[in-house]
Amino acid sequence: MLRTVLVVDDELDFIELVRYRLQVFNYKIVFATNGTDALNQVWEHAPDVILMDLMLPDLDGLSLCEILRRQRVTRQIPILMVSALANDVTRYSAEVAGAHEFFAKPLDFDRLQTVLAAVLEHPQSDSETARPPSTIG
Repeated sequence: MLRTVLVVDDELDFIELVRYRLQVFNYKIVFATNGTDALNQVWEHAPDVILMDLMLPDLDGLSLCEILRRQRVTRQIPILMVSALANDVTRYSAEVAGAHEFFAKPLDFDRLQTVLAAVLEHPQSDSETARPPSTIG
C-alpha cells in the first residue's frame, strides 16, 4: 500500500530534495508551501504522516500542529517538525504543540527514513496522541 507523506515547507528546493530522497521508498509525496494550503492538502489527501517546517508564511508550523491535534480526524497523524532553528526552546515548543519528532535542517535523511518507517509501521490511536512521546531531542 502506498503511504502518503505531506511535506509542508515554503522552500520549493527543500520540498524537491525530500521528494527526490524519499521516492525510492515508494511514498506518495504531496506538498504545501504554507499553512492554509497544508490544511487543504490534509483534507484532500489524508496523509499518513506530515513533515512540516516550523516557519511558514501565513500560519506557523506550531500553530498548524496545534490545529491538527485538536481535530479528531487529524490528531492521530504523526507530525515531524523541521526547522533551521534547532535549539532547546524550539524542540520543546514542537513537543508541546504535538509533534512526534523534531529534525534540524539540514535534514538527516537516514534518521528521517528510520522515523518514517517506525511511525508508519505502528500507527497511534487517539488515546496515544493525547500526549506525544518524549522522543524529541
